[in-house]
Formats: sequence, C-alpha cells, structure tokens
Amino acid sequence: MGTKKKILAKLAKFGEVDWTPNEEELAELVELLNDIKDDISTQEKVRDVDLKVLASLLTVYRATCCELDMSIFAILQSLEKYGTDFSDLQPLVFGEEARKNYENLRKMGLDLHVRITPDDAIKTFFDAATLWNTTKYHVRPLTEENSEKIYDVRFVLRFFNSILHPASSLTSKLFVEHNCLALLFSCTSSSDSSVRTLAFACLQKFVNHLQELNTEIFAEKALILYLIRIFKHGFDSSVPRVSSIITHFFARVSKLMLNPSSDVYPQIMAFLCMKPIFDIQNVPEFYKLLFSSSPEHHNEEREWVLTLISEAMLEPIDYQVLQNRAGIKLLLSSFSSVWLERKSRSLILRTLQNAVQMPSVAHDLFTREGLHMWIASIIHSGRFNRWEKNYLAQVFCSLLENERKYQRGEKGKEQACKAATSAARICSKKILSILENISKDPQFAGEQQKAVISIEKIEKAIGKKWKRKKKFNSEE
Repeated sequence: MGTKKKILAKLAKFGEVDWTPNEEELAELVELLNDIKDDISTQEKVRDVDLKVLASLLTVYRATCCELDMSIFAILQSLEKYGTDFSDLQPLVFGEEARKNYENLRKMGLDLHVRITPDDAIKTFFDAATLWNTTKYHVRPLTEENSEKIYDVRFVLRFFNSILHPASSLTSKLFVEHNCLALLFSCTSSSDSSVRTLAFACLQKFVNHLQELNTEIFAEKALILYLIRIFKHGFDSSVPRVSSIITHFFARVSKLMLNPSSDVYPQIMAFLCMKPIFDIQNVPEFYKLLFSSSPEHHNEEREWVLTLISEAMLEPIDYQVLQNRAGIKLLLSSFSSVWLERKSRSLILRTLQNAVQMPSVAHDLFTREGLHMWIASIIHSGRFNRWEKNYLAQVFCSLLENERKYQRGEKGKEQACKAATSAARICSKKILSILENISKDPQFAGEQQKAVISIEKIEKAIGKKWKRKKKFNSEE
C-alpha cells in the first residue's frame, strides 16, 4: 500500500465511532505525514480531511505534553501545513467536553452553529491551576511525572492567538485572572524561537484588545497595559529570549495587580511606577525585598522574592541574572542569620537544589562560591533541624556528582581535579558524621531514610573516578 493510501486509511479510521486513541498508531501517522513533505499530490489529497476526523482527534486531545497529545498536535500541525482549513472549527476547543460542540457543528452547519465564545472556551477547556503550573515549569525538561500536568504551550499560544482578534468578545480581566497573561510572559523564556515569536505576538494583540473601545471597564486595566508595555520596552531585539526570573516576575505581578490587598502589593507597585525602564539583567527589587525594612510585612516581602527565585532557577541564564547582584553570596550569608525564618531558609535550599541540577552552574558553585565548604561548615549548626540538614546533604550530593562529571569530562584539568577531589573528601567526612547521627535516630523514620540515601550517594560519588577520561587526553 502506498503512502497516500496508508495516510487516508488511518485518517478514515480516526473518524470511526468506536475508534480509541493508540500512541503507536498516532506516531506512525506522524511519520507518514512527515514523509510527504515534498509530495504535492499526496498533500492535496490529505488536506481535504473530513470534519469528523478532525473532531475525533480534538475530542481525544487534552493539550498536555504527554506522548499521545504531542502526536495529535504533530498531526494537526502537519495537516495545517499541507493546507487543511481549521477556520470552521475555531476556536479549537478540545477534550471530551468539546464533543457536543463538534457534533452540533456537523449537524447544523456553519450558518446555524453557535460558536463557543472566547470566555466560555477559556473557562471550560483551560484549568487556571494547570495554566499556572505551565507558566512555572514549561521551560524545564519534560518528565513522565509532569508531562500530563502542564499544557503544550505551542497549542495554547495558537489558541490564544485565534481568540485575540479585533473586536473579540474576550473579557480582558478573565484573561488575566485565569493566568493566560502570565503564561504569555513565561513563554518569552522558551528556547523555541517560534514559541517566543507567538508569545510576543499574543502580547501585542492583547495590548490592542485592551485599547479597543468596548464596554468592559475594570480598575486594573491601565496597570495591566502599563505592565505589558514596560516589559516589551525593556528589550533591544524583537524576539529576545528572556530569563525565567524576569518573566516569572511579570507573571506574578500580573496576578498581583488584581489583588491589591496583598501584603507585597504596595512595594511592587511602587517599584513599577518609579522605573519606566526595566532592567532585564537583574532580579527586580532583590535587595529591597530580601532585606525588607517593612515593620509589618518584611517576612512576606522576603518570601515573595525568594519564591520567585526558587521557582525561576531553571537554566544557567537565570543563575547569571541572580549572580549579577551577587545573589548566591547573599543567600548563603543570609541562611544562618537569626532574622531569617524557616520558610525563607527552605526557599533558599530549594534555589540551591535547582541550581546544582545544572552541570555548568554546579561547577561554578563548587569552584567559585565554595558551596561544598559552606555546606560542611553550616550543617553542624544546632539551629537547623533534621529536615534542613538532610536538604543540605541532598544539595551536596547533587553538587558532588556534577562536579565529578565535570572533572571527568573534556574540560577537566589534572590540578583542578586533585583540588576538587581533596576538597570533596574533606567536606564529605564532616557531612557524613552528621548524617550518621540522623540515620541512627529511629524517632524520625522519614528523615532517617533520607540520611541513609544521602550517605550512600556521597560514598558512591567519592568512590568513583574523578580523573579526566583517557579519550579526552588523547585528543589534545
């Protein structure tokens, strides 16, 4: 059977009433569609796919990043590329809730069918919590755990682009409340230039929508408009890749603007109103919020900025933005201070844990910041509980393993390797002594188990080879 017949047969099968989605079957169709990228005659046959087939694909689609949904998106994208017209289906709602909408479209036709409004589409088919999770985590590498918990931003941005047309009935406040604007800000941190381009385009469309003459009036409208403009005016290039720390800041502020009762609202609003030009190379208001002088809300302001940093520490570019203000040194020096509460310390630990997961950042923390020595010295303090000491040990384990891999790699140097190995062994002895005490205490079984796991990881890392691999020596 030829490629054209195979594709048409599979598409016809998708339109059957009893069809159930199959990952292998969908992946095979994706490959077949990719194979006809230069076959014009086959593309012409494929583009006229039946509405029933498209509706069937969209009703099993959930817009997440799992393999099944990614395959369906790839199929829809290929069909669009080959000329399939999706305008009759707009807005492209999805999931089981969309089945009735597409059935009515087939029965009544375009003239009698009532399209779903943008507001209903957002409220019905997009979960606000999932949109917020996507805002925070879509830049991270996909795992089996999070693939079904975040939306595929490629589809979501296309959906937003379709409803942000001139004279759209979309309620601007709902768009902000439902975390849609926050996601647009976050998508400008994507490594995919097409995603960033679409995100900036949607931001401009939303600006145009806010400026349209309509009956919608809400108090924060001017502030939202100002926020988007100050964001866009901070860049020299048209589609830059922005640090997640910056985009997460704007995403959080977009939500904060609708909540003037928040304890951090006055400080953040004062910052935005005083600075017409935004510095995208530094953590916004890092010093003021970390060392807050507010007599009433100093803890809330400190936790706000630490939460921002801990959740946005996703890539080396984010680490660099933090380091532009000597951020790591400040966090380490603040950790053992008496004015820092337990929640703030946990946020600093989370920041360090996210940072040491990145090999290049872990090496910098090991060699330039001496994070391993800091952990070895601080873990003996009686001010910290078992949970914090175990967390410090987990950070040390990740740091140790990534530094070992660096020394084993192409950039490893003999003298640096000797110094790193010696420092790792000295620090490990001190940390292991604390972990052994925790592991012998049966009163806290959970922390005891964590300590045992950390001990095994440290001993394993120390016992492995640290010297540069021979294959890299032969290349010099």
